[in-house]
Amino acid sequence: MNIDISGIDVQINKKNIKNMHLSVKPPLGKVVVSAPLLMSQKSIENFVRLNLGWIKKQQEKFTNQPRMTARLYVSGETYYIWGKQYFLEFQPSTKKDFKIDGNKIILSMKQNSTTEQRERFVREQFREILIEQLERLIPKWEETTGLYCDSFQTKYMLTRWGTCNSEAKRIWINLQMVEKPLECLEYVILHELTHLKVSNHGKDFIANMDKYMPDWKDKKNLLNEQILDSYEKA
Repeated sequence: MNIDISGIDVQINKKNIKNMHLSVKPPLGKVVVSAPLLMSQKSIENFVRLNLGWIKKQQEKFTNQPRMTARLYVSGETYYIWGKQYFLEFQPSTKKDFKIDGNKIILSMKQNSTTEQRERFVREQFREILIEQLERLIPKWEETTGLYCDSFQTKYMLTRWGTCNSEAKRIWINLQMVEKPLECLEYVILHELTHLKVSNHGKDFIANMDKYMPDWKDKKNLLNEQILDSYEKA
């Protein structure tokens, strides 16, 4: 359920918990409130209004965070893979190709290919790079924690770095993670695996994160400080 409070869209999730929890989620500053099942909407609204100052400050932080300009997939543009900067070199060709050479990404496609066609092709190459690491790192963290997912998928998301369906034991990882430092990907994997056991971000969640990744908060902060894609991407 979503409600508007003083012009701010707030997502309300009713859960079997004792106390309300408020979060402003990267990368767009989405406001989410987790509330006890029997909590009235009036009480939830009052809770949010009391925290409007903090919410706006957090949203402003995300709004002012550096963002990439909308990409055209032409020579000279900057891209990141595992936090390392690369410069795109476009080479007209009748054969599609994507390769990394030093600090360059060489993209070969037809000269008259559209931005959308180039974007789809590059995203699929990024997806393969991400999946290669997920196939290595997810089993590592499953063995470490004893928490196992039945499957994982990747998809482009604007509001979450990852998400988890605990009933289906399936996790999704944001395709944008291929651009972030590898340690950030490990943090997101552990975060989502932990949600197989703990649905919220309360004491049990924190305890599990602390147990297996004592510096997880540093990795979380590092991730949230990373340059983001432009709003136009979907």
